[in-house]
Amino acid sequence: MVAFAGFELPLSFDGVISEHHATRTLAGLFDVSHMGIVDLIPMHDYGLGAVMDSFEKITPASISDLGNERLRYGLLTNNEGGVVDDLIVSRHDDRLRLVLNASRTADDLAYIERNISTNVRIEVREDLAQLAVQGPKSCEVLSMLFRDIAELKFMQRGEFRLDDIVCDISRSGYTGEDGFELVVPASSAGRIAEQLLEDDRVLPCGLGARDSLRLEAGLCLYGHELDEGTTPVEAGLAWTIQERRRSEASFAGADTILGQLSSGPERMRVGVSALTKRPIREGAKLRSEENNQVGIITSGGYGPTCNQPVAMGYVDARHAKTGTLLVADVRGKDVPCQVTKLPFVPHRYRRD
Repeated sequence: MVAFAGFELPLSFDGVISEHHATRTLAGLFDVSHMGIVDLIPMHDYGLGAVMDSFEKITPASISDLGNERLRYGLLTNNEGGVVDDLIVSRHDDRLRLVLNASRTADDLAYIERNISTNVRIEVREDLAQLAVQGPKSCEVLSMLFRDIAELKFMQRGEFRLDDIVCDISRSGYTGEDGFELVVPASSAGRIAEQLLEDDRVLPCGLGARDSLRLEAGLCLYGHELDEGTTPVEAGLAWTIQERRRSEASFAGADTILGQLSSGPERMRVGVSALTKRPIREGAKLRSEENNQVGIITSGGYGPTCNQPVAMGYVDARHAKTGTLLVADVRGKDVPCQVTKLPFVPHRYRRD
């Protein structure tokens, strides 16, 4: 167990590598109840459409056209174009639901409260917990408990019942695999987890596997690849900014972000592969072949699926081309490496 954002979380159960492989080949169960779950609810005669319009002031993502029962990955941005947090937004009949990073929930709430309409009630759902079932067998596993779960498409949600328990289930996750996330009453989370673990295809997984899986999938982690001094364009997340939002330019930090979209950023997030078996860890400085410092590693470790060290970081734009040779300073030792196209392991989301 390790301390994380005010919670005690499991680093591993059976071992990081076995949990990682179980998620890639069968199904891994993750307790992600530390994530902040927040509902934005219209008050008085203020409609849900107005809530979505108001929320768009602080996110470049297109929210007002989000279909009912759909989810969208997006970013909160500040006036300088930096990322306040990355989050998942889902639309329900009568509210928007946000899933926030645990370490950023308090900051996000303060930021949202300062900028959203006073006609929106912000409800922190401490009565809810969240479980993630990830992996190629996740649909088969959940189909044993929830009828019609297979009909959910990627980034779609629905309400399902397990006996007397109402579960808000979406086809989503942060491992690069097909998977589902279950928002359930906190009082029932243990019972549901135990039922899932009765299936031999499901292995409990901790933070270690969660990190190695998202790293192989080339997915950002707040406080590593994302922070308030990093823009969506630098982070390679310009795809989260739909064309309508670019045209309207009505979100926080639009001038900086749209300027970078037009002229290009000075630095870019890239994948980095070691050319030896020595892992390159967070904080390692990157040098060019001419011995100039050109970047830094933000996440790094061993990729069990790749069977080699993998990392992500930021480099000067002129050194961001795939195949560019670099040198990483790992505790005073030079480790040859090269810029690698992300993701390291192809995504296997069920988009059909």
